[in-house]
Amino acid sequence: MNSRKRVLQTINHKEPDRVPIDFGATMETTIHQDGYRKLKEKLGLCLDKPNVDMLKTAGFARVDEEVQRYIGADVRGIFPYPANRDTIEYRQDGDYSYFNDEFGILWRKPLKGGLYYDILSHPLAEKSLEEIMAYPFPNPADERRFAHIPDYLAQVDPLEYPMVFDNCFGNGIFQMSNQLMGYENFMMSMAMGEDKAGFLLDKIVDLKMQFWETVLDRFGDRIDVVKELDDMGTQANLWISPEMYQDLIKPRLVKLIRFIKNKKPDVKIMMHSCGSIFKIIPDLIDAGVDILNPVQYSAQGMDPVEIKRQFGNDLVIWGGGIDTQFTLPRGSVMQVKDETKRMLDIFMLGGGFVFAPVHAIQSDVPTENILAMWDTVKEFGRYS
Repeated sequence: MNSRKRVLQTINHKEPDRVPIDFGATMETTIHQDGYRKLKEKLGLCLDKPNVDMLKTAGFARVDEEVQRYIGADVRGIFPYPANRDTIEYRQDGDYSYFNDEFGILWRKPLKGGLYYDILSHPLAEKSLEEIMAYPFPNPADERRFAHIPDYLAQVDPLEYPMVFDNCFGNGIFQMSNQLMGYENFMMSMAMGEDKAGFLLDKIVDLKMQFWETVLDRFGDRIDVVKELDDMGTQANLWISPEMYQDLIKPRLVKLIRFIKNKKPDVKIMMHSCGSIFKIIPDLIDAGVDILNPVQYSAQGMDPVEIKRQFGNDLVIWGGGIDTQFTLPRGSVMQVKDETKRMLDIFMLGGGFVFAPVHAIQSDVPTENILAMWDTVKEFGRYS
């Protein structure tokens, strides 16, 4: 069974020959640049190739085809670029590097020992409704986002690998609004029922629909999974109440997913949402989500056994194969193997599970632990 058949069988809730592996098909299933350099050195692969950014702010690397083939990754990912990628000015001032993204958000990273960029200022903070309406949002259909994609697709055999199109245009409906207005400002605006909160949420949905219309018109025949994202959970609970989610976010997600599925009815919808989101998983299913990435089982209330029991027939679980906060970076090789096997035992029964860690592999993860994780999947992730 090749990778394409393996993944498609899995996401249709049937057991293939083994659990599929994802390494590098999405922003959340890849690896930090520093960790990737160490991995390439250990494997002796792609040493003459410079690392390519997948997500600059998080330090995530694009995984080379040679590395994906070596570890047996079954999925490939398509990533648009920010429209201003080639014109971004990275400025240094004091101990920091700064840049503005295409939405006008200002990011900052320490020059010494910095691993990630953090948001320093929000362009719509304290703005009025009229000012937000007049704001120059980026063009989702800008050709510069997609110009490199045909060449990449020409290198991937459509009969061998399924494709995920990762939404690298901003963030989720909720999180993009937070990033533009500032978390406190935006959530207070929602709680107070201000028109500007509703306008901004609707604007993000409209921009996303323009983006996906362009994507599906141009590349729809090669896309098996469309990935959206919205981190709705903290380590302990939801960012907002389930009632506020159902009132303000869910109807807009429903609108977006219906738009995508009207354009391409057979596409599967993946939703990335970190943290403690158990309370809204039924809402995600009701909205049309087919695939949940990940199950962050270190967060409160995210019992993997219960999630598989209650939702495993309706949702494919993509990621959640090992904890990336504690076990993968801090555990011994044996602890990594034991936990990987435990999660396989929970998630793989009946299909519907694509293996990846809970989130992208970070810079402090020992390479030995990464290899032990994949070796365990290959040994114990077989159905027959």
